[in-house]
Order: sequence, then C-alpha cells, then structure tokens
Amino acid sequence: MKKYRLKDIATVEISSVDKKTKESETNVRLCNFTDVYYNWAITKDKHDNFMEATANNKEISRFLFKKGQVALTKDSETRYDIGLATYIADDFEDVVLGYHCALITPDESKVVGCYLNAFLHSNMSRKYFANSASGSGQRYTLSIQTIEEMPILLPEIEEQKQIGKLFSNIDRKIEINRAINHNLRARREQRKNLFSLPSRSRKWRRQSQFRSDT
Repeated sequence: MKKYRLKDIATVEISSVDKKTKESETNVRLCNFTDVYYNWAITKDKHDNFMEATANNKEISRFLFKKGQVALTKDSETRYDIGLATYIADDFEDVVLGYHCALITPDESKVVGCYLNAFLHSNMSRKYFANSASGSGQRYTLSIQTIEEMPILLPEIEEQKQIGKLFSNIDRKIEINRAINHNLRARREQRKNLFSLPSRSRKWRRQSQFRSDT
C-alpha cells in the first residue's frame, strides 16, 4: 500500500447549508448530520426521507451529491464519536449535504469512494480523528486542515474496488436483516393487539353492564 494525505487524492469542502427555508432559494432535500452518522451508504431509496429545505445556486453546485463522493461528520459531543463517514452510492438531482459535515470528492484515478468510505471506518482513521479533534466539554470539531492531512493507505485501484464492494455487500445484508427484524417486531405487535382485543371488549362490556345495573 502507498501512503497519501487525503488532500493529495481528494478535495474536501465543509458544508454551510442550513435547515432554513428561504423564498429566494431553490427547493432541495437536505442530507443532515444524522443521515450521515447512521448510514454506511446513501442510496436513491433514501431520497424521500431527507428533509425539505432550500439552498442557493452556489451551495447546490458545491454540495449536490454525486455518485462516488463521501460525506463525513465533522462535529461531535465527544472526540471518540467524530468523523463518521457515508458513501454516496447514486447521483442525485436535488439532495445536498447539510452543515456540520464535510463533502469529500475523490480523484477517481487514485481512489474510489467506496474504498475511501471503508477506510474512514477503520481503527486507524477513528484514532486519527479522535486524537486530532479540537475542543473541550460538550463540543469537538475537525477543521478542514485536519481532514485534509489525514493519512490514507491505498492499494491498487482494482483491489480498492474489491474491498469497497465487499463492505457494501455486508452493509446491504445488514440493512436487509434490519428490515426483516423491523417487520417481525411489527407483526408481533399486531398479533399482540389482536389477541388482546377480546379481553378489552369483555372489560368494556362488564363496565357497561355495571353502569346499567347501577
């Protein structure tokens, strides 16, 4: 593997797009901090879950999601929970990155986004971000210089693709399992409510009979 600084293989921009809606701006969907924090990848099926907001033309040009990019959280309440990444797996027409996050656009001749996303989840990266975060008390942050100076280890492009694909497949399986578990919980709750309905009805009838007798 060859060692690089992130700024040698990608460009990094800190988002300034807030959650406010302004009449003079264009309607967009906003990928917020929590969307980046909780997702391994951002795919088109998540589009309608993003909040509605607005952004100006310059912000849209800079922070509109394109396939192959990586988004990164740059703020946290603790230094050990900072620098969480997500891979932008599809092109979007109206989804932009919200503030408290950084958007990384790889030089695809040197690094592929799915590999970079996986590397940013590694113990090496987690340790770098924790040690480099500035602040104290209830707020820690990563400066753009800190993110750009992060050391990155790169194999050849084809190997990067294989590694990135492996982790993407694992993530898809996890998502499927989550969906299955969610459906099972929902069905258990439905059965629970169904089986408890007669007892509630009997209780209501007993209460009604009591009121009529008195």
